[in-house]
Amino acid sequence: MILDHDRVRDITRNNSMLIASISQLFLAELPDMIKCIEDAYQQTDHKGLTSAIHRLKSALGNFVTSSYYQEFSGLETAASNNSVTLHDNWLMKWNVAKPKLDTLVLELKEMVGS
Repeated sequence: MILDHDRVRDITRNNSMLIASISQLFLAELPDMIKCIEDAYQQTDHKGLTSAIHRLKSALGNFVTSSYYQEFSGLETAASNNSVTLHDNWLMKWNVAKPKLDTLVLELKEMVGS
């Protein structure tokens, strides 16, 4: 499970309309956030990649378990390290974290009943 149901209920005070609203906003923005990350990686743009990951990580903070949030913190830290070039290790970590976003999408849709 990627979605932290208790966290979502807590930050929304269990307001189902608010849960649906923030979920829809996140789901609408997610493809662009992923594209920004992948574009920055392809361009070996440490600053852009760090910023793009931070944007997604911040959004994830509203929804996900602590362990999944920490995965993105690690990706952000690795991307911000300008003394090393981005390499297969970062990509491997991204390729582990990214498919879990699909799980999160399904869990969010289930939670809001769509």
